[in-house]
Formats: sequence, C-alpha cells, structure tokens
Amino acid sequence: MYLCDCHTHTRISFDSTASLSDMMAAAVQAGVQELCITDHCDLLDGDGKPTLTFPWQEALDQYHGRGDAPLTVRLGLELGSAPYNPQAARAILAQAGEELDFVLGSLHNWIGAQNNQDFYFTNFTADPGLCRQAVENALSHTWELVKEHPDCYDSLAHINYPLRYMARDGQHLTLEPFRDQVEEIFRQVAASGHALEVNTCRGMSLEEWLPLLRWFKDCGGEYVTVGSDAHQPEHMALGIPEALELLREAGFSHVTTYQGRRPVCHKL
Repeated sequence: MYLCDCHTHTRISFDSTASLSDMMAAAVQAGVQELCITDHCDLLDGDGKPTLTFPWQEALDQYHGRGDAPLTVRLGLELGSAPYNPQAARAILAQAGEELDFVLGSLHNWIGAQNNQDFYFTNFTADPGLCRQAVENALSHTWELVKEHPDCYDSLAHINYPLRYMARDGQHLTLEPFRDQVEEIFRQVAASGHALEVNTCRGMSLEEWLPLLRWFKDCGGEYVTVGSDAHQPEHMALGIPEALELLREAGFSHVTTYQGRRPVCHKL
C-alpha cells in the first residue's frame, strides 16, 4: 500500500498555522511516503470578496527550505472558484512556473448567489430547499470547471464539500438525488484524463465515498488522489489507509499522485 497524502495545508493558508517542517515530521511519523502541500488559493474569500493573488514567493521560499526528509514532498495548490475568474486562475498558475506539481480544483463558495460566500457560512438548519440550491450551485460550477477550464485543475477536490455544513446543521443530504449531474461531471473528468479526489476530511468523511468511487469507475475514471485535508500536524494522513481500502473495494488497482502536473500511478 502506497501511503500518500495529497491534500494538506501550511501557514501559507489563511486557516493554518503549521510550518512545512512540522507537517513533514508528522507525515514521517504517520508513515506517509509522499506528501503534497496544497495551500489555499481561493479566488473568492469566505465572505465572497475577490482575492485574485497568491503569495508564491513565500510558498516557494518555504518549499525550497524544506530540508531533507525520508519521504517525497511535492508542491501543490488548492485553487478555489476558478470558474469565477478563469483568467486570474490561469495567471496565478503560470506564476508558479515548472515547479508546480499538482492542482486541486475546489469550490468552497456559492457563485452568483448568497453573496458568493463560502458554504461554511450558510445556515442550512431550517431550510432543506436551500440545501438543494447549494448542491445545484456547486455542481453547476463544477461542471463549468471540468468542461470549460480543465487546465485549472488536475484532481477534482471534495465534490461533496457543501454536504459537510448541511450535516453540521442537521440536514443529512447525499449526492444520490443528483446522480445524473454527478455522473456527467465524472464522465468529463475521466474523458479528459483528470482525477477525482477522495477527501477524508481528517478522517471524518469515509463511508460516503464508496458509492461515488463506484460511479466514477463506471464513468471510465482511472485516476484517484487521496487527501486528509490536514491543516495541523496532528491531522496528517487521518483516514488515508481507509480511503485506500475504499479504492480497492470500488475496483481501482492504484492510487494516483502528481509530479509536474502529470499523473503517477502506485499499486494499492
């Protein structure tokens, strides 16, 4: 089993205080063989305001100063809301040059509704209808990402992201009612040679991934990345061994990492 964690954050992200050295030490302690740092670059902040830059110099300085460790460390980026401003997204990616290994394509925000705020800040408690609107908004812009802007991502990050906050607010929705839309997205991801991410949400999100993996497999999907979404060292690789078992159960023979934005397959 190739233990890799391809969705992690450091102090470069607004919601982490962790140093790269501490995250690397935690990865070694957890037995991780390959670590990818994917700090946040959200084109919309939590309140929905445009944030169209990324501190590449700071990120590169941290990466270049990482020192030696008995594991592979890759430079990635979690690029959020690329459909909101694809020109800015492409400009940010170009600034990284050839050192960029991996891009997670994520959608944390409403786009064109609810003031473009992060789904995290939406109160879903008393409005099941709002839950459906949120999923439809997220899926419509996910479709735009994979269809119109495939150069802005390598792996499609946490497609179930809005469901986290519905569950927090007592609304337990799944993607089953939206299966046709999801499978259309998956077919496009597969046809374009991109990957799907299994995001364990620090070990708290596992069981819901098995049907999604099976859908992706049925849609011709080949590449799957796994990530804990760790923002602190103590969360490193939580749920990753279980996620790899889910891949095996869904019929996949390998897990995927990226180097130079090209997929690298590792046998499960």
